[in-house]
Amino acid sequence: MLLRRRVAAALLLVLAAAAAAAAEHELPVEPMELYFSPAELARIAGYGEEPVSSVSVSGQVACELCLRPGSDLLAFELPGAKVAVLCETGGSNDQAANSAFATTDEFGNFTIDLPSQLHATANLERACTVKVLQLPEDSSCRLCHHPSTTYGLRLSSEEDGVRAYTTGAIRLQNSDTPHDKCASVEERTER
Repeated sequence: MLLRRRVAAALLLVLAAAAAAAAEHELPVEPMELYFSPAELARIAGYGEEPVSSVSVSGQVACELCLRPGSDLLAFELPGAKVAVLCETGGSNDQAANSAFATTDEFGNFTIDLPSQLHATANLERACTVKVLQLPEDSSCRLCHHPSTTYGLRLSSEEDGVRAYTTGAIRLQNSDTPHDKCASVEERTER
């Protein structure tokens, strides 16, 4: 760890010296991205084998259905659903290296800790999405969405090297009863 810090400090000094020399000779200063690969930039930033930060993604998977047209819309948690965080990093095209997986708990909640190689992903909210991969076999809900349907992330907290993102509630629908035929909470309160 100490060696990495010394190497990073030395690298920063070399870059500062190069910037100063460029200023003296009026050479254009190029961004670091031109000189280093994304993996090297992540290592320089301290995202190596020993984690210096933590990034998690959480949410809930729920099923909405009504027993017959006109009845109340019911929502219940979906335990045992398999979900994934998928990231487009611009570097490696290795799907396994750019994703992380989890299964929802008994309340339909999930939390996925992203692997350290994804911590330095620029614009994580745009680069990563959540996808529901599979529902339990006994589920009355079905994956009615297209195979490419994904859900966005938003930053919910950031403090002391710990960032938390959420998808909020992912609400799937039972395909037996059309969603627009169910009575919603707003309709019941207007009566």
